[in-house]
Amino acid sequence: MDLEAAFDALPGLTERSAQRRMAAAVAEALEEQVPLLVHAPTGVGKSLGYLVPIVAAGRRAIVATATKALQSQLVERDLPRLADAFGTTSALAMGRANYACYARMEALVGATQLAATATEEAALEVAVWAADSATGSRLDAPPGVRDDVWDLVSTSGEDCPGQKGCAFHQRCFAERAREQARDVDVVVTNHHLLLLELELRASSDAPGVMLPEADVIVVDEAHRLADHAADLYGVTVTAARMGRAGAAADAAAKAAGMRTDWSRRLRGRFQELAADLYPGPVLPGGRAHATLVAALTPLANDLQTMLATLATLRDRGDPDDEATALVAARRRLRALARDLGRLTAPPEPDAQPAPGADLAVWVEEGRAGARVVRSALVEPGPVLDGVLWSRVPATVACSATLAVAGSLAVAARTLGVAGPATVVAASPFDFRANALLYVPKGVPQPSSDGFQAAAERELVSLVGASRGRALVLCTSWRAVESFAAALAQLPYELLVQGDDVPARLAARFRDEVASVLVATRTFFEGFDVPGESLSLLVLDRLPFPRPDDPLLAERGRRVEAAGASRFSEVWLPAAAVSLQQALGRLVRSETDRGVMAVLDRRLADAGYRAGLLASLPPARLTRSMDDVRAFFAV
Repeated sequence: MDLEAAFDALPGLTERSAQRRMAAAVAEALEEQVPLLVHAPTGVGKSLGYLVPIVAAGRRAIVATATKALQSQLVERDLPRLADAFGTTSALAMGRANYACYARMEALVGATQLAATATEEAALEVAVWAADSATGSRLDAPPGVRDDVWDLVSTSGEDCPGQKGCAFHQRCFAERAREQARDVDVVVTNHHLLLLELELRASSDAPGVMLPEADVIVVDEAHRLADHAADLYGVTVTAARMGRAGAAADAAAKAAGMRTDWSRRLRGRFQELAADLYPGPVLPGGRAHATLVAALTPLANDLQTMLATLATLRDRGDPDDEATALVAARRRLRALARDLGRLTAPPEPDAQPAPGADLAVWVEEGRAGARVVRSALVEPGPVLDGVLWSRVPATVACSATLAVAGSLAVAARTLGVAGPATVVAASPFDFRANALLYVPKGVPQPSSDGFQAAAERELVSLVGASRGRALVLCTSWRAVESFAAALAQLPYELLVQGDDVPARLAARFRDEVASVLVATRTFFEGFDVPGESLSLLVLDRLPFPRPDDPLLAERGRRVEAAGASRFSEVWLPAAAVSLQQALGRLVRSETDRGVMAVLDRRLADAGYRAGLLASLPPARLTRSMDDVRAFFAV
């Protein structure tokens, strides 16, 4: 199929030169079997920019996204257009926890025969729905199902006993969805499931473990992939996780007629041993590492004792109804034991990077002073190369915020891809005519004691000039509270994150044109409100990462050890991407117009300003509030 003919076959499609350029690059990458990185700002139409050439070439594809919003766009809008035009088939593949579980629902019914809590009653209603559902998917469930309710009728991949341990395997919603996805042209999934699949394929050399084989992999919202990989190959250990592992073992023991109290004991033992851990990084060979090993080793020994006990129960020849609990318990205990070993194992200096290796470890202080032990992969690039780029050469990674100062060099290094083909598309929107970038002169540096008060005065003036219609994005909860208090005096409806769920806040902001919404970084991505309701976007500070971020601190330390600058190589690129994400909320269509205001004067005054400004849409920069008022007066 000819690429231009394929685009012409889609009725009502507006021709966009940047989209056609992207599609041509994708077609060439598929033909030559080379990786491709694409920076495609909002309005380019990147979804069809990669889907059309894939369909035209007759290739099977896996498309992985970072957000459910983009998954919904693909499944509900873009792929149906291709189905109507070309007969393209597609399916959505999600993790097991997104499907109702027959075993969990049967257990729920049995446990609530005499009495049920309000949460259990709600879960029983979901179970009634699932009995008549064709998919059992949470996406199709009745609206308003809370997370705690869904947890009672679903199971995780870690807890699922699999085909041999589950009497409901033939009816399983998750297994049925997986089978349906095996024969389609395009499978849509998320980054997490894709990374799990790639790791399983690399470790077992077996194709199509959870996702079907494909000719091409598309990673959309690729600016998030490295962080997702760093988290996936990392570890999180909490008292709650210890308790859940013990509870699974208790359930298995109870099914075999044995009374145990492992859940309470494991949880309490972790809290006792971890209490002396000091929050902060845990460097190999240091005192903090020795303290961590001393705290976690007894817990690892406890897990081995529990596994040995469960092995004796297995050897007794348990009936089928006990096998499910045993398999799930042993799987959870082994995963926890493996993670404790990864947290305490000394590094191997000459080892090649691999999933689970090269971890940065740290201790956090959670709620009520409880300790949380975490780790993440310091440099996910080499791992991504091993599981993705080297194994699937025809991989397309794209995002609206992938480039820094017009270059994809940082993205290529972070994602671990060498010598990719690249496309940096320009925005199709006329930012010079329809947008203004405002950075005030009169607000002191953010480190100054007078910054917050001056920023509040600027914000009140800005919102007054825009007559509401403003989204205010803050880099801290403290700023949210302070700005909300300052705006309370204005005659506009004030919406504050935390007062309602994000979806309803977005709907109210969209419907009430003169409203103001004050929110945190949660709204940097996925918040899509085109039109007059969002005419002013205010960012309180440049969105640099937290200076105490353990993972970025370790990356920065390594960059400096290699003779480079941690600020320019780590902190500045991260801030540039976050700044693009935040300001990208403003102009979402050809007719949108508005002001992007950054109350941090460093964007216009600092020596590093050029790189940040070059990463932003080409709106005119002003330091004058009069220019802002004149813009809104038109």
